[in-house]
Amino acid sequence: MKADISAHTFRPDARFAAVVVGQGQVLLDSALNEQEEIARARLDATAADVIGPAGVPKGTGGFEVTVAPDGRDLLISPGRLYVDGILCVNEPPAVPATVGTLPLGIAVLLPTSLTVLRPHVAAPGGVPFAAGQWVDVPAGGGAAARSQVVGVQDGQLLLFPPLPAAPVEGGRVEVRPVTSLRHQSDRPAFDPFDPATPDRLTPGAWRVEVDAWHRHVTAVEDPSIQEAALGDAESPSRLKAVWQLRLEAAGPAGASPPPGPATPPGRLAASTVGSTAADEAGVLPDEAGYRGLENQLYRVEVHSATATDLVLKWQRDNASTVTRVESLGKVLGLADLGRDDERGFATAPYVEVTDDTLELEGRPSDLLKVVDADPTLRTVTLAAAPTLAQPGRRPRARRWDGRIAVDLESPASAAPVTLERGLHVTLLPGALRPGDYWLVPARAAHGARGGTIGWPTDDAGAPLAQPPLGITHHRATLAFVDADASRFVGGAAGTRDQRAAFPPLTAITAADVSTTPGSGGLGGVTNVQQALDVLAVGGHGLCTVIATPGPGWERVFDAVPAGASARIGFPVGQYPTAGPVLVAGRGHLVLVGAGHGAAVVAAARAALVFDTCASVRVESLSVISTGTSPADRGLAGALTFQGCGDVSVSRCLLGTAPRPGREAACLRVAGGGRLRVEDSTFEVGDRQVGLLATDVEEAVVTGNRLTVSGRAGGGARVQETTAQERILLRRLLVYNLSKVTCANPGRHPVRSGATPMSCATVVARRPAGRAVLRPSYSHMRDFRRDLDRVLRGVFAGRLVAGAEPIVEYIEKRVLARQVPVMAQGIVVTPRADGANARRRTDARIASNVIEPAIQGVHVGGSMSGPRATSLVQAGRVAVTDNKIHVVVPPEGAGARHGIFVGSADRLRVTSNDISCAIAADFSPVPTNGIRVFGFSGSAMTVRDNVTESFPEGLGVNLLPSDFPPPPGTHRMWAVEDNLFLGAKAPASVTAPYQTLVKFRGNRPGPPDN
Repeated sequence: MKADISAHTFRPDARFAAVVVGQGQVLLDSALNEQEEIARARLDATAADVIGPAGVPKGTGGFEVTVAPDGRDLLISPGRLYVDGILCVNEPPAVPATVGTLPLGIAVLLPTSLTVLRPHVAAPGGVPFAAGQWVDVPAGGGAAARSQVVGVQDGQLLLFPPLPAAPVEGGRVEVRPVTSLRHQSDRPAFDPFDPATPDRLTPGAWRVEVDAWHRHVTAVEDPSIQEAALGDAESPSRLKAVWQLRLEAAGPAGASPPPGPATPPGRLAASTVGSTAADEAGVLPDEAGYRGLENQLYRVEVHSATATDLVLKWQRDNASTVTRVESLGKVLGLADLGRDDERGFATAPYVEVTDDTLELEGRPSDLLKVVDADPTLRTVTLAAAPTLAQPGRRPRARRWDGRIAVDLESPASAAPVTLERGLHVTLLPGALRPGDYWLVPARAAHGARGGTIGWPTDDAGAPLAQPPLGITHHRATLAFVDADASRFVGGAAGTRDQRAAFPPLTAITAADVSTTPGSGGLGGVTNVQQALDVLAVGGHGLCTVIATPGPGWERVFDAVPAGASARIGFPVGQYPTAGPVLVAGRGHLVLVGAGHGAAVVAAARAALVFDTCASVRVESLSVISTGTSPADRGLAGALTFQGCGDVSVSRCLLGTAPRPGREAACLRVAGGGRLRVEDSTFEVGDRQVGLLATDVEEAVVTGNRLTVSGRAGGGARVQETTAQERILLRRLLVYNLSKVTCANPGRHPVRSGATPMSCATVVARRPAGRAVLRPSYSHMRDFRRDLDRVLRGVFAGRLVAGAEPIVEYIEKRVLARQVPVMAQGIVVTPRADGANARRRTDARIASNVIEPAIQGVHVGGSMSGPRATSLVQAGRVAVTDNKIHVVVPPEGAGARHGIFVGSADRLRVTSNDISCAIAADFSPVPTNGIRVFGFSGSAMTVRDNVTESFPEGLGVNLLPSDFPPPPGTHRMWAVEDNLFLGAKAPASVTAPYQTLVKFRGNRPGPPDN
């Protein structure tokens, strides 16, 4: 501060708590100022200790950065911010105004005209309103309408967009300016995208930060602090907490880097050395030390600084001689020439001409040599006219007694420089900027030893170099924002908030109390609420690490080394990922979420993929796949396990997006040990799979609910059908080509060479439909080519003559009636493994709800080679107490059934409730409630099941691997007490095993045997 003080005595390292004044002691200004600085330092330190380096009161929303609607400014919300204990206040005053009369010639979209009643109380801090500024005007109900000033003239504001409910002309409103990057109370207005702006923004990311410091203000800068009753006597000056919004380049768009390290500041050492003869009038000769006759407080200040050059200026009285400039020019008109000739401008060697803009922006001003002074006219003549200070920005003049130019590239820059009267300064390299200063108190001699200066020294008496005493800037990052060459991008939500919030002492919650990361074994936990969430998740145990919601959460797996085991907690929140998150080669993993509100969401078919882990357990977590990644191949699972040991999934929500073809499953398990899936919800996308498990040792799937979400496929026109739909439509339109020559109107006769044949078709009853195919072909391949030609034309919109009924049928009877349905609900498939001829997978599927599905439950092996060596057969299979609803969509489907079991050694299908709805007009493929197929072992029981509306209730298709059975073979194959409602064929068994299957108590049949 450039006040007329005797000394600056506050020293933080002294740890003084107060100034104590005794009787008869002289109370100096320096003692009073030191007491104030002791108290202020304590307050700032306490606030910083309680709040932290920077923070806003929780719940107030203060200092939030948003992009202005036009993208050309950054708006700051009202409130309070603490930066290193300094209170920064953003509370623009409301300015009364009246609704005025619009000038003539305003275009169709009329702005609102407001006349400010007190134009001198305009934007924050008394800064006048300006075009481009944003304002809030109350709109009723406590809300405020935001508009932009598009014009200012004689206290009248033109606002656009117009206020939604402006009062009639003459009505009273209040206008509250919105603080922004371009319009701040303590920073001159500027346009960051103006090509003429020196610091014009370039495309990329920018750090939005607050720069706060204490600014010394006298009556010259702010006349309101001058007490009029004192006349010409000066009133005490003030320290003002100033804050500015500034931008700093942060790298490419989207970057949010931490602040870089601070550059060490330059340092200065002051000393008095040597004995010399008198070098000027009014000094003491021949003695070492300070040789002035009066006590002085020297101020050494940086005037300008570049990488190669530095200019210092100094003044004996703390540069406290300052006055207003009344006229600018080489002859400078001043309000006064100072309090006396010795300290005033009449004898000043140099004059600095500055203004508010130069000072607040920290820019160098004009430092000019004085040529002459005229006390009568209150003018000083300068060596040149000032060019930097401007009228209207409160220009002022300040006296300086010397100027020192330093060439930083010269070795002599580190040599001592003489100011005057035996006072020397030595500059050490470092970062310096205009306004940095040092104070050197010099005291006149009172004896033969000469005068002294107040400067710290080492034990040998050598001066210690000190960093600048000020100006100390304190910075805090508010947000990051991206910009292009003409605007800030991203709209109102385009900023990345970096504010820290602190609660009042009366409203502290567990989330406000931080913890040491890793303490108590809770890895990744940063506050008490997270610790409680971890302890509450799953109801037991401690987590090794905790995932943090938001982008980058997958790094939680990096904390688990290869082969290591861990328990990983997922608090409530979204865990987004663009592609599959692969976790490979770990030990025993447990993933515990906080319920369905903890959701891993992937923009791909696979979200979480575990590969070759010792075992994995997933509890109370949502895993959702919402898109398709180009890298996905085959049937991917939102939650996928590949080659892991035991796998357990319980109380989870698993989901896939609808897709035209069978591409994804909610849960996919390939290889491994025991699989257990319990009490989970599957939201299966249209035409997708709920659970697919292959080549596992045991599968237990109980208490789950599988439903369909979304609708996939093409549009309502035949040309918009998908490839999968076209395959099914072809099968529906023309099927069952055989040597059948009966006169059935639903079949189309066709001759292949000399062989009469016919095929079934949904449009064969119409003459126009029969006309699209010829009655005779030389070869069957010609028939197929002709059929392909007709159907390609139908799907491409290039119809052959007579094909209109086909289009009408597809669009009205198929596409208009489509319904969402899952392709398969639960699939468990054992798979042959090289030389291993027989594999046994035990499966228990119980108490699940599956609706609607084309295939409900599918458990079965297959033949991968010659029967004698490569039979794949399940072990013990139990399908019990499930509720399944089968739907055959209008376009038809391949195999459709409620329950299918193939090649099981021991089988129980009991107490299942299975219903069916067929939306297809024709069903060329059989639809079974329960189907048993393949090689069966010694025991098969189908009991107490209910099927409804299936064409065939039960179909048993046993393959004759060893018929008749060898002597001594004992088997128990029973179909008992089942109810087949609405079935045309209640139950059937293919030869040659009819006599080995015992039927008893089934309704409406078959009869007991």
